[in-house]
Amino acid sequence: MAASPPDSDPAPIAILPVASGAAPISGDANMLASLLQFEAEVRRQPGVAELHYHVANELRRILPYEQMFIARQPRIGDDFHIVCASSISSVDRNAPLIQAMEKLIAKLAKNDGLDRPHDFTLGAMSEDPALAEYPYGECRWQPLLDSEEKVFGGLLVMRETPFREGEGYRLTRLSETVSHSWRALTGDKPVKRIGRFGRKEKIGVMVALLVIALFPVRMTALAPVEVVAARPFMVAAPFSGVISRVHVAPNAAVEEGALLVSFDDVKLSNELKLAQEKLAVAKARVDRSTSTAFGEDDETREIATLRAEYELAQADYNFANDVMGLSQIKAPRAGMAIYSDRRDWEGRAVNVGDPILQVADPGQIALRIDLPAAEQMALDRGSRVKVWLDAQPLWAIEGKVEHASYQARQTAEGILAFAVTAQPTSGNPRIGSRGTAKLYGEWVPLIYSLLKRPIASFRQTIGL
Repeated sequence: MAASPPDSDPAPIAILPVASGAAPISGDANMLASLLQFEAEVRRQPGVAELHYHVANELRRILPYEQMFIARQPRIGDDFHIVCASSISSVDRNAPLIQAMEKLIAKLAKNDGLDRPHDFTLGAMSEDPALAEYPYGECRWQPLLDSEEKVFGGLLVMRETPFREGEGYRLTRLSETVSHSWRALTGDKPVKRIGRFGRKEKIGVMVALLVIALFPVRMTALAPVEVVAARPFMVAAPFSGVISRVHVAPNAAVEEGALLVSFDDVKLSNELKLAQEKLAVAKARVDRSTSTAFGEDDETREIATLRAEYELAQADYNFANDVMGLSQIKAPRAGMAIYSDRRDWEGRAVNVGDPILQVADPGQIALRIDLPAAEQMALDRGSRVKVWLDAQPLWAIEGKVEHASYQARQTAEGILAFAVTAQPTSGNPRIGSRGTAKLYGEWVPLIYSLLKRPIASFRQTIGL
C-alpha cells in the first residue's frame, strides 16, 4: 500500500459539546438509541395536543413510571392547569384526582417554586382526601422552561419507587426536548399570557370605563311600522244591509263622484214603494175631507187628524227615499281606494258604521308605528325616526314623530303597544308597505341605555 505524503494533515475529528454540569450518560447502547428515537418522535408531532399525548404515554420507554401529568401555566392567574394525563384520552378538570393534582402543584409552587426539578413524596406534600388511596407515592416535578428560562409548564411524574440520580438526568434532557418542541409548535409562545395591570394601569382602565359608561348616547327602540294614508276618507256602511258589489279594484285610482259600493236594494225598494202608497192614501183622504168640509160636520172635524197622518206618511216616504239614495256610495273626492279584496265584502252583511274602504291621496302618507310597552321611552314631537321597509331593505327612510298615544293598546299580534305616528321626510313609500322603525329618544349615559331593561326586569321580578 502506498504511504501517505508526510506533509498531509490528518482527518478532522468531530468534537461534540458537552453541557456544563451534565453527568456522563449511563446505560447501554439500547437506552441511548431509545433516547434518540424518542427525541426524534417528539419533534415530528404535528400539534401541541398530539405532543402532550405522546410524551405522557411514550416516555415510559426511557423512564419507568406509573402515571404522568402534564401541567401548563394558564392565561390568567398563577395556578397551573393539568392539560394531559397518561392513559387518559381527555382531561376533566372537575375530576377529584385532577383537582387534587393541581392543588399539589400549587402547594409545591408556594413552598419550593416550580422553576427547578423537585423529588418529593406524596404523603409529605399533600393531605388531600382525594389522594388518600392514591397508590403512587414517589413524585418528581420536572419544569419546562421557555427561551427566557421561565417556567411555563411541567411534567409531574408519579411512581412507586424513588427516583435515581441517572433517571433525573434523563428526565432533564427529555424535558428540554419537549420544551423545545412545544415552543416550536406555538411560535415560541407556549402560553399566551394576559399581563397583569399595575396600579397605574388599573386606575387608567377604571377611568376609561367610567368615561365610556358616561358617554352620551341616544335611547333607541325597534318597532314594527306600516305606511298608511295621512288623512283618508273612511267609507262606512250608512245602514245595516248586504253589500251587493264593490265597483273599484283595491288600490285603484278613483275620481270624485265615482261609484264605489252598491248595497242590495230589494228591501229598500219595497219599503220605498210601500211608503209611496201610504203617502198617496193619506193625500187622498186629506183631499176628500177638504172637499166635503162645507157639508158634514164629522168630516170637518177630521181634517187636522188627516193632515197629521199625511205629514207622517210624507216623512216616511222621504226617509225611505233617502235610504234608497244611500244604497249607492260614491267617492267624495279623488284618490285611491284602499281595502283588502272584493271577495271579502261582496255578499257580506254589515252594520251601521262598519268601515268598508278608504279613499286617500297617495301623496299624503304617514308612518304608523306600534312601539311595544316594554320599549317605551320619552318621545317628543319632532324626534327622529329611521325606517327600513321590507320592500327596500338596502336604504332607510327618515322621518319625524308627529304624536304618540298616552295609553297602550293591544295590537293584532297580541302585543301591548303605544301608537306612534310619524311623518316621512324623505322618500315616498307605497301605502301598505311594512317594515321596521328605529325610534330615537333623549340623550342618556351609555350605562343607563345598557342597564335599562335588566333593571326594569329585576324590579318587576322583586316588586320594588
